[in-house]
Amino acid sequence: MQPQLVSLFLQYARLDRKRTLEGLSTAEAARLAELEATLARALQPHVPRGAERRNSIRVPTELACRWAPVTREEEARITTISRTGAFIRTPRPAPIGETIAISIELPGGGRLEIPGCVANQILSADPDRRGMGVRFGRLDAAAMATIDELYERSIIRAFGGPDVTLEAERPTSG
Repeated sequence: MQPQLVSLFLQYARLDRKRTLEGLSTAEAARLAELEATLARALQPHVPRGAERRNSIRVPTELACRWAPVTREEEARITTISRTGAFIRTPRPAPIGETIAISIELPGGGRLEIPGCVANQILSADPDRRGMGVRFGRLDAAAMATIDELYERSIIRAFGGPDVTLEAERPTSG
């Protein structure tokens, strides 16, 4: 991905975050829609316009995690992440609609514990494709900030170095 597209992706992530935290002006909402359309054409050219149902664009990542419904805990990997959900590669996906607890191993150490709900499953014979799409549950401000940082780091790791730092242009919530 060209550095310009990485910069556009980071702009998108920051406006998406601001939309969630504070709301957007009319100009910002129009810019967010323009960025979303540009990124969708570049990243998902095979998906018809308007067919994507996710609230936020997912990017490739590779994060260790554990997830647990009421009865068991599973080791797994998060292979794509967005601000609102993730795909968890696991040999035994939970049923659609099940609420799970997700424990994400953070790159700098520690864990992020968040709730999720299984939105879909892939029950492929190929273990690299088997898993479940999860929508994150209600997150407090600190958990959302951590997800935002993981998302931006995943954008940079997957698509190349940005021309801005992670802290630049980060909207405040206060």
